[in-house]
Amino acid sequence: MSSSRRETASETRRPPGRRRTRVGGGSRNGGGPARVGRRDDGLRTLTTAALQQHAQYTAGEDAGRPRDVDELLSDLEADLGRDPETVHRATIFGDVGSEELFSGYAGVVFAAELRAEDGPWVGALGSDRVVVGTEAAVADVVDVANGETPAIGEPVRGAYEDSSEAPVRFASRLPDPTDNEGVPARLDRSGRGSVDLTPLDHAATLAGAIYRDGDVRGLETTLDAADDAAASDVASVVRELREYTQSELRDDAVADIVGDITVERDGATVTTSVSRTVSELASLVERK
Repeated sequence: MSSSRRETASETRRPPGRRRTRVGGGSRNGGGPARVGRRDDGLRTLTTAALQQHAQYTAGEDAGRPRDVDELLSDLEADLGRDPETVHRATIFGDVGSEELFSGYAGVVFAAELRAEDGPWVGALGSDRVVVGTEAAVADVVDVANGETPAIGEPVRGAYEDSSEAPVRFASRLPDPTDNEGVPARLDRSGRGSVDLTPLDHAATLAGAIYRDGDVRGLETTLDAADDAAASDVASVVRELREYTQSELRDDAVADIVGDITVERDGATVTTSVSRTVSELASLVERK
């Protein structure tokens, strides 16, 4: 798949710890994302809390969307025609277009016990792997599997490889606010000025992971900028976005989590992180 089309990738897989790995590496044995979601209380409550927050802020726009893990897995089973426990790994990819945030190019590569006829556009890749997605995306993945097209390239590949191995990992290039109609150049802050997003033009990639560490579940992200000066500007924007988001949230407990996001810069790299215990995450769901 050419690097000009396949510009974002993420992976959901069983949690083998937080060591680093190559893209596509890892074992199929021991259960996949469906099993992680059903057995891991922390990831289960984190996902449910995220779904509930999304529903709260999009009331009336996403009727019928899942509000908890069970509904999400049921929807997945209905879409696939299979129990999602047969899915051992899912690698999601798509195109961040120059005119729209997403331009109709996306797919998922499953390491799963699925038939090649399951799904809208599907390609059989061998070794219990299939790709499901838009026609062009499926065709590109088949070409990559056959060695006819290069796989995802730099800088997204390097950003993904540098992310911590975890149940959920992701990497993407960032759409330029100045060149992308789907991304605002600034955010107004209700009479308190605005957040200028244009410094994000100089952030080449965004990568990260949702990880588990004992009783703690956390999110860490990394933004790679063009140079140290650009990274300093990016870090300032991220801190402003943290404050903006915290002030806009209707839920004080969630606003506290956003306020606890740390933002650090090391050379041309900006890192953010936040974590909560399983019981703290559970309290978010119990209050709903």
